[in-house]
Amino acid sequence: MRKIILFILVLGQISFAIAQSLVVTGGTSFNDDPNVQIAHHLDIKNTSANTITVECQKTNLTLPLGAASFYCFAGNCYSASSTNPSSSAVLAPGQEISFNNSPPDTDAHSGYYDAYGASGVAEVQYCFYDVNNFSDQTCVIITYDCSTTTGINDFNELSEISDFYPNPANGLTNFIFNGTKAQLKIIDILGNEIKVLQLEQPGVKKIDLTDMSKGIYFGKLVINNKVTTIKKLIVK
Repeated sequence: MRKIILFILVLGQISFAIAQSLVVTGGTSFNDDPNVQIAHHLDIKNTSANTITVECQKTNLTLPLGAASFYCFAGNCYSASSTNPSSSAVLAPGQEISFNNSPPDTDAHSGYYDAYGASGVAEVQYCFYDVNNFSDQTCVIITYDCSTTTGINDFNELSEISDFYPNPANGLTNFIFNGTKAQLKIIDILGNEIKVLQLEQPGVKKIDLTDMSKGIYFGKLVINNKVTTIKKLIVK
């Protein structure tokens, strides 16, 4: 009986150690206007003494009708409709992948939520796990509360941009600007500013993409130093 008890205790200690191999940190609760895209990052650290190959699995627990969530991990981005696990990131013992590192890790996790005007609370779960030991996983639930508006729609009616077209695009994309004076800042998923367009007159505008790498970008419409609209752009 004593041997059995000792075996159970040892097994319990091993299971606890395995469960702690991956530590995930970052904000998990966000409040914003339902017309604004919410972006956030999670840091993943391997606290074990072994190299771990990590994948991410996203599950939408609760989404208001019309809302969508997507994310990027291990150098790739996944659409709102994707239900497959992500690509793999290899973490050495003690290694942490984070956008806060210098330079930011291209394998780091970033999540995005678009309510598309739908008021309500959404919950999205991200699980990070060892591909060689699925039980060794850490899950976090991100809550997006877009229950109230801030009047941004009324402001955007005075100065708005359309979606990019074509999108995905290669070489050139267009958008329609119906305001009078603003900036359009193109940033990558790491938050780096790639281009800045000065918008002075309404009409159809073009963006040269020939000097941009393949990937996901965001166009931020800035008026009076405030971001009023965010549009996603995919360069293929």
